[in-house]
Amino acid sequence: EEDFNRTFKFAYLYAKTVTLGNSHWPETNRVMLRNRRIGCSLTGVTQFVASKGINELKKWCHSGYDTIQKYDQIYSDWLAIPRSIKTTTVKPSGTVSLLAGVTPGMHWPESKYYIRRVRLSAHSELIEPLKKAGYTVEPCAIQPNTTAVVEIPVYVGEMRTINEVSMWEQLEMAAFLQEHWADNQVSATVTFKPETEGPQIVHALNYFQYKLKGVSFLPKAPVDKYPQLPYEE
Repeated sequence: EEDFNRTFKFAYLYAKTVTLGNSHWPETNRVMLRNRRIGCSLTGVTQFVASKGINELKKWCHSGYDTIQKYDQIYSDWLAIPRSIKTTTVKPSGTVSLLAGVTPGMHWPESKYYIRRVRLSAHSELIEPLKKAGYTVEPCAIQPNTTAVVEIPVYVGEMRTINEVSMWEQLEMAAFLQEHWADNQVSATVTFKPETEGPQIVHALNYFQYKLKGVSFLPKAPVDKYPQLPYEE
């Protein structure tokens, strides 16, 4: 937890420093210089819950949030600029999470073992080394002349997958993070089963309308419906 909070010092300092620069648009500058909005994010959330439990997540969220507010007071005074009106968020976090080897943002994994597909130029120098390393590389189904797709097998550890988590639990996780961590929006794409959970979406939106800033829904589709999905069990 100490290391967790120390990390926020550097995440905060980077984000706050970005607000010191000007864009090319005076209207944008006026808003940015007044609000100083930043967004320190969490990722690997569901892995943390699988390992330490939801109560420990709540404790760390409160501790981290308080840490960022402390630094914002110290450094805003030092820089003689306004404190940030918003400081925390949960991003979709695709690339960053992949680099860290954790689940993206607040989302559950597709499977304990899954294929992660990455697109790159058909002329990339990486293609031959990837083939030699044993990875499957094939032409993109949509743009075969310009884009290649590499399949990377991933193991996320012993935890529940999106197939074992209901639409309602996903919404509750987003609401939990919105209450205990994020003052900006939590990015949440809720996967639902069209036949059984689809008719419940209207009720879910009514129930969570005062707990979430926004949410996206994605129907669980058969694997063969879309070619070369980014994630596949």
